[in-house]
Amino acid sequence: MAIKKSNQLIPENNISIKGLVELSSDKSLSIRGIIFASIAYGISKIKIKNPGEDAETAIKAIKALGIKVIRNKDLYTVYGLGIGYYSKRTLKISFNNSGTTLRLLTPLIAGSKVNAKIIGDKSLSKRPYRLEFLRQFLMNLKPTNGQYLPIKIKGHENCIQSYVKIEKPSAQMVSAATIAGMISYGETIIEAPKNIRDHTSRLLKYLNYPIKVQNKKSKQIIKVQGRRFLKPLQNYNIPSDPSSSAFLIAIAILTRGSEIKIKNVCLNPYRIGFIKVLKKMGARIMFTNRKSYFGEPIGDITASYSPNLKGITIKPNEVASIIDEIPILLIVALFCKTKSIFNNLTELKFKESDRLRVMYENLILCGANVTRVKDNLIINGINNRFYSSEIPIIKDYSKDHRICMAFFCLAAVSRKKIQINDFDSVNVSFPNFLKTINDLKYNKGKKILVAADGPVACGKTSILKKLVKKFGSKKATFLDSGLLYRYLTLIHLQSKKKKINANYLVKHLKKVSISKLQNPKLHSIAVSNKVSEIAKIKIIRQQLLPVQRDLIFNCPQQIVLVGGRDITSTVIPNNFSDIKLYIDCDVKVRAKRRYLELKSKKNEKNVNYQEILKALKARDLADSTRAISPLKKTKDSILIDNSFNDISRSINKISLLIEREIKKH
Repeated sequence: MAIKKSNQLIPENNISIKGLVELSSDKSLSIRGIIFASIAYGISKIKIKNPGEDAETAIKAIKALGIKVIRNKDLYTVYGLGIGYYSKRTLKISFNNSGTTLRLLTPLIAGSKVNAKIIGDKSLSKRPYRLEFLRQFLMNLKPTNGQYLPIKIKGHENCIQSYVKIEKPSAQMVSAATIAGMISYGETIIEAPKNIRDHTSRLLKYLNYPIKVQNKKSKQIIKVQGRRFLKPLQNYNIPSDPSSSAFLIAIAILTRGSEIKIKNVCLNPYRIGFIKVLKKMGARIMFTNRKSYFGEPIGDITASYSPNLKGITIKPNEVASIIDEIPILLIVALFCKTKSIFNNLTELKFKESDRLRVMYENLILCGANVTRVKDNLIINGINNRFYSSEIPIIKDYSKDHRICMAFFCLAAVSRKKIQINDFDSVNVSFPNFLKTINDLKYNKGKKILVAADGPVACGKTSILKKLVKKFGSKKATFLDSGLLYRYLTLIHLQSKKKKINANYLVKHLKKVSISKLQNPKLHSIAVSNKVSEIAKIKIIRQQLLPVQRDLIFNCPQQIVLVGGRDITSTVIPNNFSDIKLYIDCDVKVRAKRRYLELKSKKNEKNVNYQEILKALKARDLADSTRAISPLKKTKDSILIDNSFNDISRSINKISLLIEREIKKH
């Protein structure tokens, strides 16, 4: 289970999720619903399930502006007073961490008979407010240093229409310009990029407010009339947040056995760009029960485990529709078979944190193979640092809720221990995030990895094979990592080259399969005498690591038994394996067993015990003293002495360990 201490969390690893869930109400729609209800002519009733801190911020702000709001559980009754606020005193209003509330409510305040000072938390105060165009409406705003909070507003209730051209693909800026047009006299015309979220115009159209949107090739023209009648929102049940859904979907498609259905989700085409991206990657996601509701398409999302995901290239014009989901898409990209390229991520620098910098630096910290070229990121999976015993600490990310949840998912879908500081920042958009994960958690059939090291001929193979037989081949499987080195040794011998050509052998790694590791020639004396020489070559060990891990982690069986020389120390160290063993046996006993084994084979001639003993001692020395991944017993490994004639003792002991691990889940 997840370990939470104060505001620090180490998420539970390697989980699956299954079931039906309805998530918290969409943050963007909640804020817009509350703000439009405050300037509607009449009483609005809005149901917001588990409002996050940003939605609460919007509610507190309109109450400070004189709007009456009554809450009964999830139902909010808002007594709208029409377009424009009125106050006889200067107000000080905090928008906390909510950039949406800042940009949507500021033009309404500046166009009303209100004097106010707008403040925010540390994160919001570091972000440029990006509303300079409001001065075109004759609005009087004085931000700090020209573009930051606090902002002093001297309300002007006779604002006039304007022509606004917005270059940046920012839905918040377009919404701010639209709302500025609503509170001004005349017709405001807005020219903006086309592929941006359109919640504001959809809701206004549904409420029959005079607004027109013309879509052209690369831009849109919005025409909005000012100071017109705005209907109240009657019985508006805000649908679930697709951005919150993204984190559950990511866990579902990346973990074996997962399948979830998320009900009543906003399926606005500019909010589900991340699902389109995931589908291109090969994710199993589908929509059902689709319908239109308050101008927005909504429906259910079903997502299930999707093996063999492939990388993708994100084009610059696609970024706007996935801007909030890029952190979790970067996490998904780590587990794709091919590289992913995310182009033109400039806008990420102006979110709750500089998400471009924060994601890049923390991905590197966690062992991601990621490259930054200006404002582009290239993901090439994970590197060996991912398997380090160090626990990376995700901190100093300005309490950015999406960064927080993205790295939670990285830990949850893998066996990587990660500590996340300031974890309560998830409350901004997904206040019951941990409870939701826990309710959906499905660990039946959870994979158990048994890592076993030990010297050559100690009986590992016999023991692990008998364990497979005991638990059944449908439930358990055995992978002998040493066979990979024997496979390459056989390739070398068959090439009849005197000198070992490491590059030639590395090319053959792409052709390795479990079936090829069943070749009986891999156990010949010629291979045994040469394999340690192959195994100590640095480039071969480095290139074999990802091959070994790919075979191990992608086995369909629940119990995966892995035997070798450096499994617990290098291949699947630390918490990446559930049970760690060191199987040992006296060298003379091993030599006798190997002698009898080889003598029983018809194709083996001139078998000599002393030569075998000498070869085993030489192999032990080579394995334990090599510079790269030497054979050793790790501190957390359980010693299994297999020097006795009857190996059932060792089998029973390991069986109990496996059964105990199964009972945990």
